[in-house]
Amino acid sequence: MCALSTSSFRQRDNAFLNLKKCHELIRGNDPVNPFHKRFLTISKAKIDHDIEQFKYLADSGYEVEKFQALAELYRHVSLEIDWSGEEIQRLSNEHQKLLKETYNRTINLIEAPELATGTLSDTFEKDKITRDYFKHDHGLTYIDNFLTPSALNSIRKFLLGSTIWFDIKIGGYLGAYIKEGLACPLMLQIADDLRVNLPEIFKNHQLKQLWAYKYDSRAFKDDNGLTGIKAHADQAAVNVNFWITPAIANLNPESGGLIVYNTPAPLEWDFKAYNSYNSKEKIAKYLDHVSPEKSIVPYNENRAVIFNSNLIHETDRFEFKEGYENRRINVTMLFGHRED
Repeated sequence: MCALSTSSFRQRDNAFLNLKKCHELIRGNDPVNPFHKRFLTISKAKIDHDIEQFKYLADSGYEVEKFQALAELYRHVSLEIDWSGEEIQRLSNEHQKLLKETYNRTINLIEAPELATGTLSDTFEKDKITRDYFKHDHGLTYIDNFLTPSALNSIRKFLLGSTIWFDIKIGGYLGAYIKEGLACPLMLQIADDLRVNLPEIFKNHQLKQLWAYKYDSRAFKDDNGLTGIKAHADQAAVNVNFWITPAIANLNPESGGLIVYNTPAPLEWDFKAYNSYNSKEKIAKYLDHVSPEKSIVPYNENRAVIFNSNLIHETDRFEFKEGYENRRINVTMLFGHRED
């Protein structure tokens, strides 16, 4: 793959240092806003995840006694909470005191350094990818064997072991964000490698946003309130969505990925109109009126979907094995501005 210039490395280093400072201010030992709602609210899906992650860390040899004790503490707290009410609820003062030093804090962060050999696999066919992208009316393609084995393994360890899953979503899935611990040198390198190798698609678009979502494997079961992401569009020019959970965790290889509609969100719609939980009915009516045509990209480990970010899209129904390491994880990178 094409090498990046020295100036690109320097810009990436500066960006990472700035993002690291943001992370420390928001999630460090002395956060600027210790009463932020993410420190004060919880859900059953969130606490179940944290217990599983602490057990995973202990079993993996990370500060074993500490994470075993945390898993037990969180289990006791969960047993004391009445989960029959709102999906997301406020922690009691007592539970806040018990969990305050650890809850939604970065108490473990796995390193994911840059790779000297680059991040994109040897089978990355940039000319074919570019042609396929522009064959679609608005811009869409997907890539298998996206990252090198080293890059994929490093990202997977980073996302499994780092306690950065702070955002509780309606539907039970959890979010991690660029300013709150998700930024690491390897993630930023992947973004730059894409821009360098696919210049016709990415043009001069800079990385504007980065997040990851982790889902509850019980979501496929009926009537449990657990879901994937509903139909929406993103505020960017190009969207890259890639998956890192092993393929053997996916119980239905024909699904579990992404549905991309061949319909852009109207430019006159603002962010709330096309990207909020309450907008799903409006979007459904719009799709029925304009066109139901869509592309379904099934889930696969190390598969990346690249598409026009203004296209309406949603998580396909998924069915994954239960167990912490089997949880479906996707990473999303947004480049450029919506109107570009």
